[in-house]
Amino acid sequence: MLDPPVLPETIHTPFYCEENVFLLGEAFLSCGQEVFAVFISNEFKTVVLWNQKQSKDPQSVVVWDYHVVLWLRTSDGQNWIYDSDSRLPVPSLMKDYLHDTFREGVPRSYQSLFRVVPGRIYLENFASDRSHMHASTSLPPCYAPLRGSASAVANNLMRSFVSMVPSEETFGNVYDLSRMLRMAEA
Repeated sequence: MLDPPVLPETIHTPFYCEENVFLLGEAFLSCGQEVFAVFISNEFKTVVLWNQKQSKDPQSVVVWDYHVVLWLRTSDGQNWIYDSDSRLPVPSLMKDYLHDTFREGVPRSYQSLFRVVPGRIYLENFASDRSHMHASTSLPPCYAPLRGSASAVANNLMRSFVSMVPSEETFGNVYDLSRMLRMAEA
C-alpha cells in the first residue's frame, strides 16, 4: 500500500465543507488524482456522525443537516477520505472512516445517505451563493462564492447535491452505508 497523497495547501473555512471540498478537489485534480465529492444527508436533513470535532465528547454524535467529504482513489486502488471536521486522521482509509464515523441500526431519521459525485463534474456544476448560511454566525470564506463553469444558476447546492432524491437536477449517485462500505473494500 502506498502512502496517501499529502493534503495540498488550500483555504479551509469552518462550516463551509462543500467549499472546502471544492478547493481540495480542485487541487487534487490538478495533480491528476481521481476524486469524488461525497455529500452526506437524508430526506430529513438530520444525519449523525461520530468522531466529529464539533462534539465536545469524542463518544458523542454530531447531527448535521448535511456534510461533505472528499474521497480520493489512488492508482493502487486505495480509497482515502479527507474530512477536516473529523477527529480521525486526515486522510483516513475509507473503510476505517466509514466504520468510525457511521453506525448501522440508527433510527431512519438519522441514517446517512451518500451522494457520490465525480470530482470534475462537481467542479464544473457546483454553485453556491451561500444563502443556506444566512442564520449562521460563522464567518464566510475570504473569497467570492464558488460557481462552476457549467453552472447556469448561482445556487444549486441543496437541490443538485445535498438532495438525496434523484432528479434531472441532481449529480452523481446516491448510496446507503452498506453500499459505501462495499465500495471502500473494492
